[in-house]
Amino acid sequence: MNDMQALFIDFENIAIWAEHESFDFDLTRLLEYLRSRGPVVIKRAYGDWSRFPAYRDELLNNSIDLIQMYSVSAVKNKNRADIRLSLDALEVAMTRPQIKTFVVVSGDSDFGALIGRLREHGLYTLGIGPRSITHALLVKACDEYMYLDTILSAPAPEETQSIGEQEASRQLLQKALAVFGQRGDLPVPAAKLKTTLTSLDPAFNEANLGYRQFRDWLEANRDLAKLYFRDLVMYVAPIDFSAPSDLELKPAPAVGATTSAFVAQYQQALDRTVSLVDVTTRREVLRDMFRELSRQPDGWNSRTLLDELGQRYATAGLSRPRQTLLKVWQLGFREHAFDYRGQPESFDAPVRLAGDVPTEEAFIQRAESSYVHMLIEAGLPIERGELAVALCSEREQADYIDCLLDDLLQRHVIARSGNQFRAVPKEAIPFRDQRELQPLIQDIEQTQLPEDLARGPLSARSLAEKAKLQRSQDFVGAAQTYLLACRLQWDALPANLPNATVEDLRWYMASYAATKAGALAQGEHKYHAARSYYLAFFAMMQEDDPLCEQMNGLINPMLTYYWVNLARELNVTFKPADTPALTALQAATHANSSVQQVWCEATTELGKVNPRLVRRVAEQLRLERKDSREAQQVADQLDTLAGENGR
Repeated sequence: MNDMQALFIDFENIAIWAEHESFDFDLTRLLEYLRSRGPVVIKRAYGDWSRFPAYRDELLNNSIDLIQMYSVSAVKNKNRADIRLSLDALEVAMTRPQIKTFVVVSGDSDFGALIGRLREHGLYTLGIGPRSITHALLVKACDEYMYLDTILSAPAPEETQSIGEQEASRQLLQKALAVFGQRGDLPVPAAKLKTTLTSLDPAFNEANLGYRQFRDWLEANRDLAKLYFRDLVMYVAPIDFSAPSDLELKPAPAVGATTSAFVAQYQQALDRTVSLVDVTTRREVLRDMFRELSRQPDGWNSRTLLDELGQRYATAGLSRPRQTLLKVWQLGFREHAFDYRGQPESFDAPVRLAGDVPTEEAFIQRAESSYVHMLIEAGLPIERGELAVALCSEREQADYIDCLLDDLLQRHVIARSGNQFRAVPKEAIPFRDQRELQPLIQDIEQTQLPEDLARGPLSARSLAEKAKLQRSQDFVGAAQTYLLACRLQWDALPANLPNATVEDLRWYMASYAATKAGALAQGEHKYHAARSYYLAFFAMMQEDDPLCEQMNGLINPMLTYYWVNLARELNVTFKPADTPALTALQAATHANSSVQQVWCEATTELGKVNPRLVRRVAEQLRLERKDSREAQQVADQLDTLAGENGR
């Protein structure tokens, strides 16, 4: 499966379902899920937008192209939307060979023919639709099918899933294990087993069945399967399997069916900051990283290594999107497991293993200590057995948690006080003097807190969540609420209050920058004044920074409006294009030379704060307008404006 995706939304089908079910159709969450699998380079939604005005802003803010289908009658309009969507998808398939994954969001079985034709051309198809209205024929037509309910909300508890679905998944497990048994490939790695389950039933996904991780689902079916570990990799075999004596396997101890409050708290805290990667995938990727860096210590930078591993996993049929590889990489990055040879840390700098991680085991331990470090920084108490369940799915791995704690203690990044641990204080706000962030910092320091406002990090988080809900309706109000959250966290960090983290402050500041820019540009039409807030936001969106992943859904809309607003400064209007790359092309080649000049100046500023982002737009433009000489020239210009630091 290729990382690049084209998204086509049968909006009438989905919106009517959402209204009938009184369900909040959160487009941003859907796009975040898709981006976790790879870049979404084409995004189109089909519907009569006069009927769905409440969704238009959110769609546009996510750079989705709205295809208007005027209503004649309900049935005729439905058919017209289906035909237009199918024609567009086939046109993209024939004209954009670089796009190998097609996502169709609908529950309508009429799209089965489109899916079948796309698969005939060797393209990977992902279907997404509501569980209650999705036709079984559409599910079977796809390579993979995810229920929209699962993506838009937390997985439902196991007991809410239908008995029929649970039983069907159990039969699927038996069938898949029988296939591997016939080949003599038992026990089978859990990751390979999951790929086979998906190929047998496109709708198979543990989240659809109410489980957080694949291992949780396997644990619930211990009466059908045995679980083993070898070299930290989990293997699965039928219940009647007897391992040969010469096969070094360690039976995996059962994990308790209930999740304690501590486990849930750990998982929630980690998902909020870095997104916890399941133990099997995490360790396999870390092992491959160590081996490649050991084999060619002078042959890699971060980008080429992740690209190489991604291609290798895709060839092997393993679903390991780049975002997952990046999350694993960031674990080692946070704990200084890599050496950048004296150069600034970046994805393009030469990288090798740090000198104090000489073995594979030490490297994995160093990376996984990042999870423990983050929990301690968040002020959470460490219960070893509970944390072992959260990180390793095994309570018996409590001794391993001690190893992670010892590593952190030896590196003096945490300190022990009796049975409690605390993070060793660093500079409270390490980016206080960063030039690009000064507009935000000045606003924060000048903000006066209301006397009746509760102080502390918990109040800051509550305000940030409130602002997130405000943002779609009231940019000005949301910006002010985010600013209050920033000020509370700004004061809490030097005071070393529990739950006060730099990561949360940076999240609040980036959110404030985005909404303040929107308030100035869209609300007050102060386009030039908004530019410094756009640049502050982009300065925080460095590709190897976990915050970039957390805010990923905002980057393309912010980039699009950054360039659109340049023209508006000159009272020139042009329509925001499908992607930032096409917006850049429109601005750089505009008939008004003043627009071209302002675009060049503003893009140079952008290249200074985030050169990699500008170069990424250049790469995207080369792909989207492969046959356009003009587009290739603008892409070359973008590379030049990014400067040497972008290389």
